[in-house]
Amino acid sequence: MRKENKKMKRPRTILTIITLILLCTKLFGQDLGAQAYSDKYSKEIIHYLTDEKFQGRESGTKEMKGVIKYISKEFKKSGWEVTLQKVTAEGLTASIGEPKPGRKYPGEITNVIARLDGKESDKYVVIGAHFDHLGNKEGLGIHPGADDNASGIAVLLNLARMIKASGLTPDCNILLCAWDGEEKGLLGSKHFVSTWEGGEIIYYMNFDMVGRTKTPENPGITFAWNDNYPRLRKHCEAALKNVPTPFEVFYDQRWGDGKGGSDYAPFSKRNIPFVAWMEVEMHEDYHKPGDTPDKICWDKLQKGALLSYWVIHQWIFPKK
Repeated sequence: MRKENKKMKRPRTILTIITLILLCTKLFGQDLGAQAYSDKYSKEIIHYLTDEKFQGRESGTKEMKGVIKYISKEFKKSGWEVTLQKVTAEGLTASIGEPKPGRKYPGEITNVIARLDGKESDKYVVIGAHFDHLGNKEGLGIHPGADDNASGIAVLLNLARMIKASGLTPDCNILLCAWDGEEKGLLGSKHFVSTWEGGEIIYYMNFDMVGRTKTPENPGITFAWNDNYPRLRKHCEAALKNVPTPFEVFYDQRWGDGKGGSDYAPFSKRNIPFVAWMEVEMHEDYHKPGDTPDKICWDKLQKGALLSYWVIHQWIFPKK
């Protein structure tokens, strides 16, 4: 009987140890969310999305169904509620107008939207990155789009894990949005903003090309923000102390005027406080077949994800 009791107590002992570790972690100020970032996971995501089977992830192609399924599955694995926002070419015309002369909309695009409810049901923080790229171009071949923008999706999916792992209930609702159709004219994000009927969007954060650097020994990232809200820069400066060095941030103030070549632009047009993380300078593989996973700076990607997490932390978690 005594041997049986020891065996029965062992699982409880292990559980007690784990509980104490988690408690000590919180007591000593270590954030469980920040610790949930995974370099291995980022590599898995980027290598998967750049696989030849997806033929460069062009919007409207049959290969995109597999990409959408993958992103949806990863959000769900992290414990988020997922909705697919599908829209046809006709629906895009109705929501954002006719395409530019000489262009046409894809037959259908799909935004993948993950949701986590917070305490205030009428307020939202929206965080996004586009997953489409240029596809397989005749005479040029497949455009993998590792930096543009599998890198942004890698950060977005890591944030899904990190926010959940924090164990905290956010003050407001959070939407993590994987946008489709960015390369066709910001179609997914424009449709989302044009048809939004929820509560107030209090912040938007965007990731587009956040994995490359010409100085891997001292990686850097550009922080572009809606300068109508000077507190946004202060959020970044406060968050930066939590990120390992060396790491540089290049500040780029922008106005809420709707200008810009990525998915923050539709939010900017409505003067929503926005932050956009992007490359410091355009690399030579931009929109070319050479944008491959082997050129990603994993150290930069990790530090960029941590910095963005700590900025978001100030937006969504209860203030102590």
